[in-house]
Amino acid sequence: MLELPVIEVEHYTDKLFRIRTERPRSYRFTAGEFVMIGLEDAPNRAYSITSGPYDDYIEFYSIKVQDGPLTSKLQHVKVGDTIKVGDKPTGTLILANLTLGGHLVMMASGTGIAPFISLLREPETYDLFDNITVTWTTRTHAEQDCYRDFLNEMPIEYISTITQEPAELHGRIQKFMEDGTVTIDNPAEQRIMLCGSMDFNNELKDHFNSLGFSEGNKKTQGTFVQEKAFVG
Repeated sequence: MLELPVIEVEHYTDKLFRIRTERPRSYRFTAGEFVMIGLEDAPNRAYSITSGPYDDYIEFYSIKVQDGPLTSKLQHVKVGDTIKVGDKPTGTLILANLTLGGHLVMMASGTGIAPFISLLREPETYDLFDNITVTWTTRTHAEQDCYRDFLNEMPIEYISTITQEPAELHGRIQKFMEDGTVTIDNPAEQRIMLCGSMDFNNELKDHFNSLGFSEGNKKTQGTFVQEKAFVG
């Protein structure tokens, strides 16, 4: 584990915050991967990297769990403190595991947006697909504050759905797939990446399997991939 100085901290709600650390010149990762991070007096946990492979910082997006073994302490980190960051990034949400070309759809719930931010900060992502859609389901609008402006500025379609406040699209993304508002049903043309809660991942995995999508991994490229290492 590397001990890296914190250079930026921003809190968005009482449950969400973002941390940036310095990035050693030799630090390498692939967009979409995660690493273990931790503190001296707390256990290590898996976190997706939200920074892009060419950024000069390493960024993480985190929930706050008041009695969480790590996040109860991590949420109080300040600029100048150090955190432990693993030096062996890994994960399944990488483009190498996906059949390239066509329409890429990134589907997130909660902090599951994190690996997709990294992928959208990777210029190559835009060269490998004809078009990109990001769907993000959260309970409140404030839970999308961290990356809303970024997503609106990117050359993508950004579909926000909110479950616990009035919204243009009120409900889970599954609701809008069922009623035809959002069409994600063509394994010949569409490539899907999933990252969210266990229920979110499992429900959508079963749905896409039933439509003829195939899950990709390090051995075989597929038409969808999901992150199994943690839940957002």
